[in-house]
Amino acid sequence: MVFNNQGQLMDGSGQSIVILDTGIDLDHPFFGPDLDGDGVSDRIVYHYDFAATPLTNYNDPTSNDDNDASDSNGHGSHVASIAASSDSNYPGIAPGADIIVLKVFDNNNSGNFLDIEQALQWVVANQQQYNIASVNMSLSTGGNYVNPTNFGIIHDELQQLAQEDVIVVSAAGNTGQYGVSYPAANPYSLAVSSVDDYNNRNISSFSQHHETLTDVFADGRSIRAANQNGGTTVKSGTSMAAPAVSGAIAVAQQLAEQELGRRLTFDEIKTVLAQGDDIVGPVQYTDDYDGKVLNINKLGNAILDMVETPSEIIIAQAGDISNLDHNSQTIVFDHEFTNPVIFAQPLSYNGSDASTIRITDIQGDRFSVKLQETNLRNQETNEGNHLKETSGFLVLEKGIWELSDGTIIEVGTTTTDATTKSGWESITFNHDFDDAPIILTQVQTDNDATFVQTRQKNITENGFELALEEEEAYLNTGHGAETIAWLAISPGQGDWDGNAFMAGNTGDQVTHNWHTVDFGNLFNNAPKFFGNIASYDGPDSAGLRAKNLSSGSVEIKIDEDTSKDSEVDHTTEEIGFLAIEATGTLEGSENTDALTGLVVNQAGTVNNDTFIVGDAQKSFYDSYGQQDYLEISGFSSSQDLIQLYGAVGDYSVGVSPYDSNDQGIFLEVAGMKDELVAIVKNSNNLDLNSNDFVFV
Repeated sequence: MVFNNQGQLMDGSGQSIVILDTGIDLDHPFFGPDLDGDGVSDRIVYHYDFAATPLTNYNDPTSNDDNDASDSNGHGSHVASIAASSDSNYPGIAPGADIIVLKVFDNNNSGNFLDIEQALQWVVANQQQYNIASVNMSLSTGGNYVNPTNFGIIHDELQQLAQEDVIVVSAAGNTGQYGVSYPAANPYSLAVSSVDDYNNRNISSFSQHHETLTDVFADGRSIRAANQNGGTTVKSGTSMAAPAVSGAIAVAQQLAEQELGRRLTFDEIKTVLAQGDDIVGPVQYTDDYDGKVLNINKLGNAILDMVETPSEIIIAQAGDISNLDHNSQTIVFDHEFTNPVIFAQPLSYNGSDASTIRITDIQGDRFSVKLQETNLRNQETNEGNHLKETSGFLVLEKGIWELSDGTIIEVGTTTTDATTKSGWESITFNHDFDDAPIILTQVQTDNDATFVQTRQKNITENGFELALEEEEAYLNTGHGAETIAWLAISPGQGDWDGNAFMAGNTGDQVTHNWHTVDFGNLFNNAPKFFGNIASYDGPDSAGLRAKNLSSGSVEIKIDEDTSKDSEVDHTTEEIGFLAIEATGTLEGSENTDALTGLVVNQAGTVNNDTFIVGDAQKSFYDSYGQQDYLEISGFSSSQDLIQLYGAVGDYSVGVSPYDSNDQGIFLEVAGMKDELVAIVKNSNNLDLNSNDFVFV
């Protein structure tokens, strides 16, 4: 009985199970090896005898002090191995759990509530230290109860443990009556009754059981498990059913801590145990008896169902805008947005006059859009007419969103009158990006009707700077405050609701000449393409234009205006872009878990080492744009090799972006920023043409 969580077998590791019983065979091989040679199997992390032999003074707890919990009866060893044996032939339910044995029966098999209370008080005091998941009490008074019962001195300890999410499990009793014994009848202890075997699921004739007091059934007849002297024996009883449940609780808490980040409460444990299988055999007491038999698989799946999956909602829509000119047109959404922002550039290049796309009148279900040419052309008034152009548009809700592939995207707005000549507006992200994201920006208002577009610079993982930029002839005149939308997305390839996308940076190489951005084989059809100038190397007014968009590439260039003069040459700039093969609405969830870059460290040895970057099927360490790389330390030029895929011309070597004492190996990606694939620590003389490198 195991639970497989996506290939990981849950075995109770990290949890402890406490056994209150007749003791345990301390060096039984079922409880692990004795590597330290102390005579106690290593999975028994604590043991103590709270029972005196004979008990001569019931009022003197010091008479019980005895640190030897050896089992002279066999009952405790049998129970412990059902819960947690690690023997391959007779495994317990939680073979990875630690075992704590608190002996509460003396060697004459006599016990009392004073000793049990002392043992439970020890559990209360030590439950955090040992991460105790469950306490098994395969013991009872022999009575029978049909209502919850809380008599005796152990009630307060049982209540406190339940409140601390330490689950006490008690055997229902073996008189065969309709009802359960005590402490199974206590409301803060689970009551476990017995079935003869899992397949038939008949209630055992000896088992006490009750339709409301029994919390769960488990196999209790003819169970072979450990005895008190290194071997095995067969026993029957609700005493055998209870430890199966105690082991299952250790598995449940291991899974809960892993998937939920917390332990299950007493009531939650009762709920997931109720996801078991129906008993099958006839029940004479009621026709609608709905007792459940322990099923580890259903229990585990019930816990996984508790994992809060962020609800998917529509957060975006992608579409096309055609027949764009100086006349305003309205685009109607397929969805009513709450706080929509719009991105719709670069513009196509049917007309050569410098133009920008102005967004106006944004509403929940629509927006208006038009082209805007510069007011002047060669110092003369420009008529403002323009040939029809096209552009994609992307509308998004403001916020921080997780896409279907786990990528985080942050969308925000700022209202500012900052211009490239009068000061820049600083934007700080609320999400912690691992590296500088790709940024899109666009003016959302027309408070000042003069020509304006956006520029950005100094993009880091924490934020960037943003400003308005008017046409070149009016750069120093200022501009009225406008609302600017911005989008930040981690660089790389991904999948958004089944739609491939690429967020990338060209590097500092795009000018007024046409530059090709290569998409590789990512897209089957021409994607929507959005982009902005991501640097501010050239101070002249400039926008971005695009042409020849296809599934494999797009051509882009920086477009200076001629409002002041006819010169349109522009120095190299970086371009950030987002290409997505999608039309229609797109979903996301409100989830701000930080993305984590993958940095694999590989250290050299004294022998000849080969450091493999990527593999024989791909040129780089991981997907393009991710800040994932191989960190190589201890590289010896005299005896080690670095293996790269492809040819020497596909790569370059330069200073590491993180430490000037290290060297970086970069994959040269056509049309994009070179991709860091490896860092060689404490190196300054790498040569791709040397014998240090091999290409496959």
